[in-house]
Amino acid sequence: MLDRSKLMKEFGLISDQLFVDFSSERNVARAIWDQISNDPTFSYKVRAVGSPLPLPTWQGILGRSIPIKKKLNNYSVISVDGSQIYPDKHQGTSVFLINIGTVELHYGTHQQKISNNVYLNTQPHIFTPQQDEKLFETSAMDLVNCRRQEFELREGLVRSEILSQKIIDQPMAFLIDGSLIFWHLDSKAPEIKHTFLSCYLALMHQLYEIKMPFAGYISLPKSKELVNLVRVALTELNYANENETCQAVDHIIDTTIAHFYLQPNHRSIVFQNHATISDQYPNHLRPHFFYVHVGTEIGRVEIPAWIAQDEKLVDQTAQIILDQSIKGRGYPVAIAESHEQAVVKGPDREFFYQLILKASYEQKRHLVMSAKSVKKRGIGI
Repeated sequence: MLDRSKLMKEFGLISDQLFVDFSSERNVARAIWDQISNDPTFSYKVRAVGSPLPLPTWQGILGRSIPIKKKLNNYSVISVDGSQIYPDKHQGTSVFLINIGTVELHYGTHQQKISNNVYLNTQPHIFTPQQDEKLFETSAMDLVNCRRQEFELREGLVRSEILSQKIIDQPMAFLIDGSLIFWHLDSKAPEIKHTFLSCYLALMHQLYEIKMPFAGYISLPKSKELVNLVRVALTELNYANENETCQAVDHIIDTTIAHFYLQPNHRSIVFQNHATISDQYPNHLRPHFFYVHVGTEIGRVEIPAWIAQDEKLVDQTAQIILDQSIKGRGYPVAIAESHEQAVVKGPDREFFYQLILKASYEQKRHLVMSAKSVKKRGIGI
């Protein structure tokens, strides 16, 4: 139990450390950004430098702010999210659960082609160690996370295929919460990396084949690819004044930069990501991104190359995300609802373990639970 009086005392000791003033860094970043965003030769200079920093590439004016049309009456959006119960050694079993939540929302006059304006679904999947025996030995938690992302994409593909057969010539999108750049695989064991990256890319290719626009939306992103452009200008291209060269921008993130020039209901130009893992994507699926000001925040939108190369699809994706964010009071409502469908709460977790225990009784198997787990179920004094 938390002692609130002690907590308040501890809080008083560190309260002056909670909020640090980085305004000097922001001022430096803004001054440099204003210079490089108005320099038509900057992209060539960056390429010539050959910096080890992960730098994006782009076409057009670096600091261009593109208005997004708010009015969008007829469209459909699919979103899928997942939740899980990790293997728990204290429960005496390595069984784990992945719960996939799906939301499909339809707006406008094409609704007559759809039986329901709203589709909500939740689908649990149970896994045993025998199903992934070789992969399970690497890391159970990694395996669960990778399987969850696989099932999210797979369910999104299924719903996309159904929807694309029913609706023609109407805007639609499949949105996920998070990145299309599978950072979590970069440091994983080669077997896990190969298995899941191949699977993810195959699913993304199938979405490409049915021409379903899909994107990852990241709320409150911490990316620093635009900041890296400022760093290169500061350290290698001599854009700074003498009194600025010694000042770092280590605490600045991309959204700080985006706030310098993006107004509400505007988006940035599209950038191509050049992370090491993105080299393993086929050309038409290479990750690109842009920033969008939805009013309450600036979010990051990640899209594959085949969408990034089609200005109409980029605009359509931005429109849907903006409209969804307006409807969701700052966050895309479809993504929020898919999370609500997927979430596994405490009583659900307890019910899952009760089912395992019941199965052990029915099969006359002895389930060995840890003393810690047993104690939690009934604490005596």
